[in-house]
Amino acid sequence: MRIFRLFVISFLLIAICQLTFGQTGMYKLNAAQLAAIKKQAGITANAIITQNYKLLAKYTYPAIIQMAGGEAKMIATMQKGMEQMKSQGFSFKSLVIGEVGQAKKSGQELFAIVPDVLTMNGNGGSIIARSALIAISEDNGKNWCFVDTAPLQKEKIMEVIPNYPRDLPIPEKSQPSFIQDH
Repeated sequence: MRIFRLFVISFLLIAICQLTFGQTGMYKLNAAQLAAIKKQAGITANAIITQNYKLLAKYTYPAIIQMAGGEAKMIATMQKGMEQMKSQGFSFKSLVIGEVGQAKKSGQELFAIVPDVLTMNGNGGSIIARSALIAISEDNGKNWCFVDTAPLQKEKIMEVIPNYPRDLPIPEKSQPSFIQDH
């Protein structure tokens, strides 16, 4: 009888854990995890606006850096892109991080969706682009790295982030909007 009771209790604990943390259930980030993701996403946003690409690389998912040919090459590419943007009269105005969306645990990693809104000046107005970051933590939410979903197709995200939970929805891309200066 005691073995049967232990079996039932074990079964219930496993079922609860699977519902709470399993592949099919969403993960509820605690206050410390939410604070860390929000702070680190904010640091990332500020690094983009201030063109601190070394700091940005620190918070970039390692596979993205590798795809770019390494940190030095990624930084050089970003600097060149920024120079081209400036030569065409465009500049970053702000990058606002939204509230953390859904989260999931897959393997030993936590994943979360973090919406953002990028505003650029140029061409006689402001260009507003809504996107999302995929936040990834390998240490239970203390430290996060990010992947911007804007330049990647959904299929490519699955290649770049092999452990990405297939049932964590990636927001659809939307067309940037333009607001003419008065």
